[in-house]
Amino acid sequence: MKNLTLFLISLTTTFSSAQLFDNLDNVLKATIQDAQTLFDAYVGPLGQSLTYSLNSGWASSAKTHKKLGFDITFGAASPNVSDAAKSFKIADLELNELKSTATTASTVFGANSSTNFSYNLKGTGISQSLEMPGGLGDNLKINSIHTTYLQLGLGLFFDTDLMVRYVPKLKNQGAEFGLFGVGFKHNLMQYFGFLDKLPLNISALASYSKMNLDYQLSSINTDQMVNYDVDTFTIQALGSLDFPIISIVGGIGYGIGNVTFDMLGDYNIPLADGTSKTLSDPLKSEKEYTGTHAMIGARANLLFLKIFANYTLQEFNTLNVGVSVSFR
Repeated sequence: MKNLTLFLISLTTTFSSAQLFDNLDNVLKATIQDAQTLFDAYVGPLGQSLTYSLNSGWASSAKTHKKLGFDITFGAASPNVSDAAKSFKIADLELNELKSTATTASTVFGANSSTNFSYNLKGTGISQSLEMPGGLGDNLKINSIHTTYLQLGLGLFFDTDLMVRYVPKLKNQGAEFGLFGVGFKHNLMQYFGFLDKLPLNISALASYSKMNLDYQLSSINTDQMVNYDVDTFTIQALGSLDFPIISIVGGIGYGIGNVTFDMLGDYNIPLADGTSKTLSDPLKSEKEYTGTHAMIGARANLLFLKIFANYTLQEFNTLNVGVSVSFR
């Protein structure tokens, strides 16, 4: 149990050890509308990455279990961040008051170099500056933030598998992470008579996932935090050739991700004219990401042990690898 707990806690370390949102409250020095615009541009690609992670890796074969057969899978998804998602053009944001001598700025996945902005405080002529933090690009391993998962599969009636992903709320270095997902895979070969005796399997898969991350921005003001919710849904058509030693799998599908990102708490922001402003729960983003994808992969079948890898083609191409213990 101790080793399993350590494994699950490792799910949060990507966010906490990388200091993912540190200094993001600097944007609050801007007017609230410009601050929201910068906030959206900076964190938007993270929602895409998590959507692609949560919608991938649900199956390494189109074949379903026999009734009450089951598997336990440890896997990892690694979406490859596109170059376009590492920066944004400042001119494209149509900021109301903020100006910058730079032409581009980093997103959360960009280079670890800050960008300076400024504007004149109304009625004073005094210039207010702010520093937009850089991204994690210099620290990312193989150009990705990885998502690790534990999944259980159970064979039900009518050649249908129930799949569940679950991580209870876990805290680590200011981050609190939780994940739940459920999916169903239904084998369609049973409707094609004698063809169901072939090593070919065709199935339909649908899954839903919900991830929640709370990240504490300040060790002193504990109400200052970022709350990140990601709800995803995907449907896929899968096909596989399943031989005793190896399985080859492919599929096409469509995925949706709904992402809500809130900056919560009370913030007292000092300004260049010697005054300050107080903001409560200042920023909120809601985004939806949709798209089609295609997947191909292979799995080694070693008695009860299955070792798999698959690659999903989408805006952030995603590698999934893992190992399963499977019965029936």
